Amino acid sequence: MIPKPPPILPNDVLVVHYSRLGAQPPDYPYSTPHKSLGGGQAKRLTSRSTRLNTLHVAAGTVKRLILVGLAVVTLILALLAYREMERGGGVAEARVIVNVSKPLGRVKDLRGVNCGPLSPRGWDVTRSLNLTHYYVELGIEVIRFHDLHMADDLDVIFPDPDADPNSPTSYNFSELDRNVEAAQRVAEIIIIRIGFDWHDPPRNKPHVSLDKLASIVEHVVLHYMKGWADGYCYRNILWEVWNEPDIGRFWALSAQEYFKLYEALARAVKRADLRAMVEGPTIAYNLTFLKEFLNYIRSRGVPLDFVSWHAYSTDPRDIVRRAERVREIMAKYGYEELPSVLDEWNYWWNKEPWDFFRGPVVAAFQTSTLTWLQDAPVDIVTLYRGGRVVAFKQLVERTTRVEARVMGCEIAVAAGLTPNGSLYILVSNHEDLTVHYRLELDEEFRVAKVLVVDADHDLSPVDACDSGLTCSIGPYAVQLLELGRLSGS
Repeated sequence: MIPKPPPILPNDVLVVHYSRLGAQPPDYPYSTPHKSLGGGQAKRLTSRSTRLNTLHVAAGTVKRLILVGLAVVTLILALLAYREMERGGGVAEARVIVNVSKPLGRVKDLRGVNCGPLSPRGWDVTRSLNLTHYYVELGIEVIRFHDLHMADDLDVIFPDPDADPNSPTSYNFSELDRNVEAAQRVAEIIIIRIGFDWHDPPRNKPHVSLDKLASIVEHVVLHYMKGWADGYCYRNILWEVWNEPDIGRFWALSAQEYFKLYEALARAVKRADLRAMVEGPTIAYNLTFLKEFLNYIRSRGVPLDFVSWHAYSTDPRDIVRRAERVREIMAKYGYEELPSVLDEWNYWWNKEPWDFFRGPVVAAFQTSTLTWLQDAPVDIVTLYRGGRVVAFKQLVERTTRVEARVMGCEIAVAAGLTPNGSLYILVSNHEDLTVHYRLELDEEFRVAKVLVVDADHDLSPVDACDSGLTCSIGPYAVQLLELGRLSGS
């Protein structure tokens, strides 16, 4: 009886078929007609085997196509799920670990703004609002004057370039005086930028010679620190030389010409009052500019009391990374002990309407940034231009900071303990997804209150946690949790 042969493939097809699987073709005994058969039988057997083989190949092809199709469908579903999470509606898990037994000292007070409390409405340049009450409510500590239109521009303070810089009548201090007085009622530190606001050329370079400008700056400092020209005797003003000289909007000349400008004006500030403090270079983004600036002033012994810089982004971590990089550069050139001043920062504006900056996306961005800057090498920050991070005030003014960290989804968390034993936890979610998080505390507490800022609440109470310390925070939201100790703990 003739044994039933296995399926037969021509040898070249067999090799290709198995080589796709990374294997060697088997040595089939019936790959050619059997010698003991007659010619007709052999032909019929070969024909039958060929048909069987064709069916085998077709079945294998269908199977492979099905597997490939399933893989493609799986990939498409994964991409759709990712896109859905990007649009919102995703859910993530996190653990918030707070060690009350590990105090970290005071919460770093980073409450600073640009301009005010006398303020314009929206993009208007007329200061029609007095926001003193809100500045006091927020506890603003630092105010920087820049874009204080029709008040702080050099050609407003000294309007006639041919006038005598030694004469009080050559100066127009009235509007800047009014704003400085209002700021002094609120803030501990005032930063006055020497230069120009956002203008079109030619107001992106000095309107007088460098020597004359140095004399003008000297008398401006005398006015606010030594009482010259019916002035004041303030001791809390930092003098900043120009704004963003690394971009053409504010500086039309070369980097080297800015370095010479800084040297002349910094020395003028010190001539007016040795106790006066001067800062620069106030870069927009160019770290090479910062390196060259620090190298220049170090080589020439130019006064420098603070290093100032700016940063804008839609990712809070970008601000933190920039703070670390600036400090590394300061250390490289021997200025690691000086304060680092981030005196412009905010969410990167991309033509959003004005009210967008009063909404939950920006609130979560600002709170997350301030939280992560707690551990970043930066000393003063002033938001451009203002914000309402009220929840942050509770930590700064009422608590001692304690150790807090997050495992899992990236949300920003800070915690502080009050003298009476209450625990405050600030949670900020700057992503477009919901986060379920569990509080893990080294002592026993219960959640007494949760206040939230989001699309539907403005620091309003919500039920966000269960009795087991499992909580939930929605997309673009900020929560302030108040916890009390369990009796007997």
